[in-house]
Amino acid sequence: MKSFSSLLIVCAVAGGALASCGGSSGSNLTPGEGQGGAAGTGGSGAAAGSAGTGTGGVAFDASFQDVANAGTGGGAGTDAGQGDAAQACSSNSNCAADPTKPICDPATGACVECTPANDVCGVGKYCDGATNTCLTGCANDAACVAGGATLQCDPATHHCVGCLADDHCPAGSVCSSGACVPGCTPQHDCASPDTCCGSTCVDLASDPNNCAACGTVCPGAPNATPACANSVCGFTCDAGFADCDLDPTNGCENDVTANGVCVCTPGATQPCYDGDPGTENVGPCHGGTSTCNAQGTAWGACAGEVAPIVEICANGVDDDCNGAVDDVPDIDGDGWTRCDGDCCETTLCASDPKLVNPGAIEVGGDGVDNDCDGTIDNVLPTTCSAAQKFGAVSGNDVANAMDLCQFTTANAPLPQKKWGVIAATQLLADGTTPNATALSDLQNKQTAVTTAFGTGGVVPKKNATMAIISSGMARDANDPGWVVPIPGASLTTAITFPGAPPLSTYVNAHGGNLLPGSCAGTACPVGTGANDSVNIRLQIRVPTNALGFSYDFRFFSAEYQTYQCTAFNDYFLAMLTTGAAGIPADHNISFDSLHNAVSVNNGFFQDCGGNGKNCGTCPGGTGALAGTGFDQVSGGSTEWLTTDAPVVPGETMTLELVVFDVSDHIYDTLVLLDNFRWSLEPVTVGTHE
Repeated sequence: MKSFSSLLIVCAVAGGALASCGGSSGSNLTPGEGQGGAAGTGGSGAAAGSAGTGTGGVAFDASFQDVANAGTGGGAGTDAGQGDAAQACSSNSNCAADPTKPICDPATGACVECTPANDVCGVGKYCDGATNTCLTGCANDAACVAGGATLQCDPATHHCVGCLADDHCPAGSVCSSGACVPGCTPQHDCASPDTCCGSTCVDLASDPNNCAACGTVCPGAPNATPACANSVCGFTCDAGFADCDLDPTNGCENDVTANGVCVCTPGATQPCYDGDPGTENVGPCHGGTSTCNAQGTAWGACAGEVAPIVEICANGVDDDCNGAVDDVPDIDGDGWTRCDGDCCETTLCASDPKLVNPGAIEVGGDGVDNDCDGTIDNVLPTTCSAAQKFGAVSGNDVANAMDLCQFTTANAPLPQKKWGVIAATQLLADGTTPNATALSDLQNKQTAVTTAFGTGGVVPKKNATMAIISSGMARDANDPGWVVPIPGASLTTAITFPGAPPLSTYVNAHGGNLLPGSCAGTACPVGTGANDSVNIRLQIRVPTNALGFSYDFRFFSAEYQTYQCTAFNDYFLAMLTTGAAGIPADHNISFDSLHNAVSVNNGFFQDCGGNGKNCGTCPGGTGALAGTGFDQVSGGSTEWLTTDAPVVPGETMTLELVVFDVSDHIYDTLVLLDNFRWSLEPVTVGTHE
């Protein structure tokens, strides 16, 4: 605080006595503005008092601390000096002559400006007891009201201050050097809700250094700052960390950047269901309960739930909870489900799972259980028969001799719906059922199983046996019951064209007649009727991985050379019924390069003697005919030929292998059949050497 300005005293001397001094310094309550000095009083002694002089007044702020000199000069003296001592007073009325000293000081009997007991100084001044003069400052608290604030008047300094005692301050603050500062004492408490701890007001509900009680310091924790909440110690996690496990001993244990945010409250539970949407509460499926792990980082397994599972076969339960019972899907679309024995419903077991199921044929060496029988690469044996047979020969015997070993049924349930021969029957050329006599001929004469044909090296193409079908006797010269092919065995059956399928299918495709062959570029005449016929009808379910099949055959005829290019001829037809594309309109799949039927006029006729009426040059000679019986009548034959044809995977096809005599009942013809096999690759219709 600045001190008051010094009074400028000007005294006059006359007649040896001291004249009275000039007026006091000016004052004013308005900050920054001073008042001029009072006029000087008359001096004692002979000389008149000189004019009073005064310094400029000192301006003060609201607490009466000087801030600027701004007053005007003092006025001229008023009283001429009398040269004698001042007159004594006994009351204020004795001082009325001098308005500047209107108060009688009973202690000195002198008229003065004021006394402490009679303070007439006015607002903003107080009576100085030492000089009995009015000085700038406060006389009491009433003088310290300014700007709406109530201050206290300090009796020692006469300055307006904020406080003189703690009681002058609001709760939660104490008086220090005239100002209220934050603090407290046992006698002067804190404002609610704070509590006085020592000399400081604290909130016991939130102060981590005084939590619930003074001096209770909340402990620290890893990666955290101590905190107090609701009078309970805790901590606040540092940036980048979180307290997921709610364990105060390890603080904020989770590094959010590395591990992610907290997921749940340890021990908390929530309903859960892991099944596909729409399956909960369908069939046996229902939800469960998941519990948050102790670390608060993940929900546990869904305990107690029943979620969809793969449909169990034929248990009467909607295991996959889709609203349908036992609806096991066919994932690969091959017609078999896993409940039907399909061991490969996905690409995990094969490049094309459609080709792997109980209806497929096992493929050796590919490392896949193609037929789903539980064993990999167990290719079925093709040695279906091992011994020759010349009596009571059935259609199944013919199929076995051709290496068709697997048999099945037409309406087998899917797990047993294997590929194989459904039926092998002996019929006539037009597909009709033979009478008892004709059936006996078919079983005991016209069909046979042999291990060799003749002595010229004609043996099975594969395995131990091959089949024979004939318009006469299915024998060679060394077999029991053999009949020389010329004139041959004249049997009893005769069919008039067009007949019934398959014969009608063939002849109707060619204008109601057989398709004629040709020799030396000349079309040969054709006869009529199918006599002494044999038809081995094979109904076969195709493997689901097969796209075609092949078989081998060899054609022998006693009509070479005599009846080449005549109306007397014997035919071999292979009639196929299938859903595959590319099958000829007449259904015959065995023909030569000119699409001629296999007869004595076909272009593959090579094992013979002579020129054969220009229908061939017989490049093979007659060696292969040795012991066949056809060597005794100058007959002829083809080499082993192969016929290929496409099929539809998994279909039931019908293959009818037909031999018959045309226009007569004599001069026999026969065909050797062997080595039936499936193709997993596409094939086209045709016959080749």
